[in-house]
Amino acid sequence: MKKELFRLIYMRSITKLLLFLNFSWFAIGCKEQVAVFQRLQPSETGIHFKNTIQEDDQHNVFTYTNIYTGAGVAAGDINNDGLTDLFFSGSMVSGRLYLNKGNLQFEDITLPAGVTSNRWQTGATMVDINQDGWLDIYVCVAGNQAGQERANLLYINNRNNTFTESAEKYGLADTRQMMHAAFFDYDHDNDLDVFMIVNPASLRDNVNVIRTRQLKGESASTDVLYRNNGDHTFTDVSRQAGILVEGYSLGLAVSDMNNDGWPDVYISNDFISNDVLYINNQDGTFTDKASECLKHTSYAGMGNDVADINNDGLVDIVELDMRPEDNYRQKLIMPATGYDRFQLTLDKGYDAQYSRNTLQLNQGNGKFSEVGYLTGISSTDWSWSALLADYDNDGDRDLFVTNGFLKNMGDLDYVHYQNVYNGPIGSEQSKIKNKIEAIKSLAGVPLSNYLYENQGDLKFTKRSEDWGLNSKGFSNGALYADLDNDGDLELVVNAINAEAQFYENKSNERQNRNFLKIKLVGSSQNRNGIGAKITVKGKGHSQFYEHFLSRGYESSVDPLIHFGLDSTRVVDSVEVYWPDGKYQLLRQVKANQVLQVDYAKAGPPPTRSLAADPPLFTLLAEDTGLTYPHRENNFVDFKLQPLLPHGHSRQGPGLATSDVNQDGLADVYVSGATGQAGRLFLQQASGRFVAAPTPGSDSLGETLGVLFFDADQDQDEDLYLVRGGSEHLANSPRYQDELYLNDGQGHFTLAKEALPTMRASKASVVAADYDQDGDLDLFVGGRLTPGAYPTTPAATYCKTRVKTGTVLSGM
Repeated sequence: MKKELFRLIYMRSITKLLLFLNFSWFAIGCKEQVAVFQRLQPSETGIHFKNTIQEDDQHNVFTYTNIYTGAGVAAGDINNDGLTDLFFSGSMVSGRLYLNKGNLQFEDITLPAGVTSNRWQTGATMVDINQDGWLDIYVCVAGNQAGQERANLLYINNRNNTFTESAEKYGLADTRQMMHAAFFDYDHDNDLDVFMIVNPASLRDNVNVIRTRQLKGESASTDVLYRNNGDHTFTDVSRQAGILVEGYSLGLAVSDMNNDGWPDVYISNDFISNDVLYINNQDGTFTDKASECLKHTSYAGMGNDVADINNDGLVDIVELDMRPEDNYRQKLIMPATGYDRFQLTLDKGYDAQYSRNTLQLNQGNGKFSEVGYLTGISSTDWSWSALLADYDNDGDRDLFVTNGFLKNMGDLDYVHYQNVYNGPIGSEQSKIKNKIEAIKSLAGVPLSNYLYENQGDLKFTKRSEDWGLNSKGFSNGALYADLDNDGDLELVVNAINAEAQFYENKSNERQNRNFLKIKLVGSSQNRNGIGAKITVKGKGHSQFYEHFLSRGYESSVDPLIHFGLDSTRVVDSVEVYWPDGKYQLLRQVKANQVLQVDYAKAGPPPTRSLAADPPLFTLLAEDTGLTYPHRENNFVDFKLQPLLPHGHSRQGPGLATSDVNQDGLADVYVSGATGQAGRLFLQQASGRFVAAPTPGSDSLGETLGVLFFDADQDQDEDLYLVRGGSEHLANSPRYQDELYLNDGQGHFTLAKEALPTMRASKASVVAADYDQDGDLDLFVGGRLTPGAYPTTPAATYCKTRVKTGTVLSGM
């Protein structure tokens, strides 16, 4: 009895101890998050804008396919009173202009300002287009109207809170289906030109059908570049500037992608059309170099943003798509592109695209590495705007994403069964009517917006609910701006069929962090210094920013620049490169202020040493003789196992080096694929290589692992070849490894009886004297069981003991 009582007391004590330790670990490991944002209601701010969209016979997806894509919002100080004002674009309602009265109170001045409109507005940008020191408003227009009823709008600031519409006068009353515009000086003539993206998508055009790409400016979906003539007029120079590539454009970003001092243009394209990366040729023309710079992009490219996410002084690219975060939603909406369709797009000249968000990390050599999965931001559902900014003032850029879609047209039931209306019975008009009714019956997809905290080391953590963003809706264009002048960034979101969302930032108040705001006073032709580059350094920490206003989705941010500084109260330096190359350096700058930087005080840039650190590696010329085109066959793993995450039949070639002919020079062996022999290259005294006769018949199966080692202890290097892949059935003779013995002169002979039966699919081999008996033993690593992924291979051959070229044992 005593023993039992003691056992119960002991078990309870252990349980309590474990609970205590677990709770302590949780309390230590889970840092309490302070809500960064607090949503303010329209009754608190005075902003009652509601972008209402209602389908009818005139307005539906057949008269205007992009009916549900929403509209943007722009920020800027239109009356120069030091408070940032807001303009909302409207689709079936007029856009509205709100004057900031201070303390996050806004007044609707749309009617007296003269900016009412019945046009279908999309993107909005505040910019001083006539360089008189007062911000104007440029609004892009789309929709199903025709002629001048679809012309873009330009509201010129009259300096008294009223505006005059002047798009035609300036040559900017473009009537194409415009989604957004970005102002920048592409030709370095010191004035602001404008790039516009076009999206005339129509269900009747079969926008996802694979066809030959249109790359010569012949497509109606080719984007547009207008040059500033310097006399308050603009000229369309798209063709002569090389703006020729088609695309259903939704996202637009301007940035110096290759750091050559000239602004480039990145365009996110929806549907099958590829993204475009126009690199500035520095002569008034551009060349699309997306294929050269990017390995792959998002498929249904939505909004984007370009900024330095890891504080290395190089700009990175984030682009949104439609991949849900949870497995349930992933199975309900449009599936990923199948293998055959994917290959067909590549054959037709399209670049690789995947249905998920992408984050392109700038490598500084004209190349980008896609790290969306690695950073944790790949899946945010039906997303629109991406905004990189420091929302918690800790010194790095976080990511805000808007979400939601008014009609769930990606629902697989709808996608699969809508074709019932494409039969031969009935008139075209009745079919369209039935389709419209089917779409009206679809549920909406109200979704929460996403907010990711940048935690450094390419890691983003979802903080949406922790930071106060937990309401669902149909959110589209968005912006960040310090609307109460307290040093942190508010968020404003244009939503469909709901009043605009307004989030007050409380981070400075709740976390006691510092900031620095910079107001650029530019040249007479670019007063806001658009295109300037700024680097802020302090406490061993550096931040980089490029000053371009059009960001996210159909929106533009405040010209007043913001840096979060965390605990830094004095920054060591603020370095400014103006768009024309002039330079300023300010030292020991106090935090928590608006720093005005005047172009008039800029000088020539510092002389930089042209001598760079020598590279660790140098690419040798092609005449080295190492010529071996590795050729895979057309075997497709996905035909056997459709759910594979990736193929297993193309994992070669293997490489190994050794002095096989004992001339003191390293030689190279490259393994072959199925049906292709490998090749041995012997190095010559000149440094070139000469192909030698292939050892044996290295073409029966896929060769992966390759190893040179002295199998028979005759003081020369023999060759071991590991067979792998997935093209043959399990236990096929094609997976049998091979050992070739060297005669000391680089001539190899197959040792047919040296190895036991080894018919698993393998990948690697290493040699070591594990039992210290004076000869080399082998570890041969199994890779997979063909046709049965992800089961573990039936056997792994390891610690194979070899003596005089013959295997003595295997395990």
